[in-house]
Amino acid sequence: MSTPSIEFFPVDNGDMTLITTKNKKRILIDCNYRQPSDDVVDVKSMLRERLDRNDDNQLFIDAYLITHPDQDHTRGFKEIFHTGSPDDWKEKDDKIIINELWSSPRVFRRASRKPEKNGNATNTLTDDAKAINTEAKRRANLYKASGTVGELGDRIVILTHDEDGKTEGYEGIVADLYDEFIGKKSGLDDGSIEGVLLGPADRQDIDDEETTLSKNNSSAIVRFTISDEQGCPNYFLNGGDAEVKCWERLYDNLKEKENTDFLEYDVLQAPHHCSWHSLSEDSESKDTDPQPSKKAINALGNALSDSFIVSSSRQFGEKTPPSPLAREEYENILDNVEGQFLCVADEEDDSGKPTSLLITFENGKAIKSVPPVVFSTMSNPKTVKKEGKNTYA
Repeated sequence: MSTPSIEFFPVDNGDMTLITTKNKKRILIDCNYRQPSDDVVDVKSMLRERLDRNDDNQLFIDAYLITHPDQDHTRGFKEIFHTGSPDDWKEKDDKIIINELWSSPRVFRRASRKPEKNGNATNTLTDDAKAINTEAKRRANLYKASGTVGELGDRIVILTHDEDGKTEGYEGIVADLYDEFIGKKSGLDDGSIEGVLLGPADRQDIDDEETTLSKNNSSAIVRFTISDEQGCPNYFLNGGDAEVKCWERLYDNLKEKENTDFLEYDVLQAPHHCSWHSLSEDSESKDTDPQPSKKAINALGNALSDSFIVSSSRQFGEKTPPSPLAREEYENILDNVEGQFLCVADEEDDSGKPTSLLITFENGKAIKSVPPVVFSTMSNPKTVKKEGKNTYA
């Protein structure tokens, strides 16, 4: 076993977050790889150094979660990861195999309906986002054709049922809202991590409400429970770029179900790179006294003792996000629990160069740690049979 951790890669206003369990399973949330330069960290190399190789000498990630298909959450996907059948992997390219993909068709659908800022045209997905969506469909169709969970590199968990019955026939790999899905739907055979799916919200019966969710960067929202080596649970809440209406609706739904404890966290990744729009409909620049939404604060304010709120963003300055007003609200939340607000862009190594932000878990406590330099070691995941389904050890 090893010390479980969450590592936030330095990707400016973007997300690229690596969870490592105590059993050395690795889950990557989103990707924002830009060509390295003096000011841009080579996060592709950073990621590759942290991964193991399988029996076929392929670098692999155990699971990849796409929260939503914006460019700053998908950039570099095609360059870093193998898509298509694992049998078509090429040694000369040496791309990373994704053992299991976690993706929501509803998020892609809402993203494609989102109006562009400069007009009425609908949003155009990037080539990287299209590649993820194509890969998700390939894996889902393999399941539907065979009726069984696929081999490593062919697996998928669909995050929530799609609209108009589009996920009928895929029930065995569809995660339900407000339910744990890693143990129930995933082939990730690791009892030290759980994930409750909290978003995206179901399709709304009222068209105006559905349009509002599309405009509010509807994202997959997951509350992870990560057990440390002492067996203590630690909670990580990640919501991509979900904005205020998404959090308001989530709070209302969980309050109705008496499940607001699903919103408790030891680590929160501040939504949308610490954007004010995740907390309020008021304009940060135009309103004289912008106020946060009480429901959004209720949703995002469930910090536990000594918790961290992390802004995966550039440094705070004149441009937003990250928003100084949002930071102030998060710091108010943390004041009550002796927590700490952190910005990934503030992290530097011993030579003063930008580096990742690492949080580890020990004895039920989140600890800010020094990112190690990790070189790939050989690891041989085996396919095993467990309770009637294929899983990997």
